[in-house]
Amino acid sequence: MLIIDEEGNEISAITAGRIYHGMKPVPGDHAYAARVDDKVLVEEILPRSGILQRPSPLGRSTQIIAANVNRVLVMVSLKNPRFTAGFVNRALISAEWNKLPATIVVNKMDLCTGDADRSLKEKILTVYGQDGAGYPVFPVSCENGYGTDLLLEHIKRSTVVMTGPSGSGKTSLAKYYNPSLDLRIGELNPKTSKGKHTTVSARLILLDKEITLIDTPGLRMFSIENIPDNELQFCFPEFLPFIGKCRFRDCIHMAEPGCAVKSASENGYIHMDRYNAYRKFIEETE
Repeated sequence: MLIIDEEGNEISAITAGRIYHGMKPVPGDHAYAARVDDKVLVEEILPRSGILQRPSPLGRSTQIIAANVNRVLVMVSLKNPRFTAGFVNRALISAEWNKLPATIVVNKMDLCTGDADRSLKEKILTVYGQDGAGYPVFPVSCENGYGTDLLLEHIKRSTVVMTGPSGSGKTSLAKYYNPSLDLRIGELNPKTSKGKHTTVSARLILLDKEITLIDTPGLRMFSIENIPDNELQFCFPEFLPFIGKCRFRDCIHMAEPGCAVKSASENGYIHMDRYNAYRKFIEETE
């Protein structure tokens, strides 16, 4: 395994066998390591905070993906690949369930050339931004640097997990901030405009001494299948001011009369797109 020391140097290390009986190392872990003869031995994994986890593939337990995370970056693009609200909603729900703050990064703004593109950008800001769901939204371009300075300041002194569809630019963003990184950038399929997976497992990328990125492969990393129906409402932060004000205490904000959340969506306090996304997720689990 690779570890990074306090000076930012990557070092090949082996892990003491007893560690695997306790906490299996994951990206973002802090650890004690010592040099034994000509080898570096990881002797202890320190207590974790900011854990990102998902159901295991067999569904019998949870699997920790990353540790000591300060923020989730949900990375999307307006086109190539096209923006999909379903992915964004699932990633945000997963971040909320894991009690991790989230930020939306809309990449490839250099491709935002027509009225339809500009309209989509404004809708993303309206639905998910400070006047909508309340998330920070950063339009950026890894091609010309647009918006990247503001995003860099936003993630200073953080360990950040990145998630996004293949081709959305996660690796490009890391290389923009640190061109010396030896990372492979995937190409888009010219027929489908979808990206190829270039990351096969979660990996830690040191941008500088203040910022650590953890890149995650695939979208299942942010599964919401394990979230109970009656808990899903708490993963929509714009619902919170209205939860508890419904006529029925066990209201799940679907067809119940006197629902404060549904009323708030009908009156513009909650964007209808987000309320409809919530209803869709509830219906899927049912």
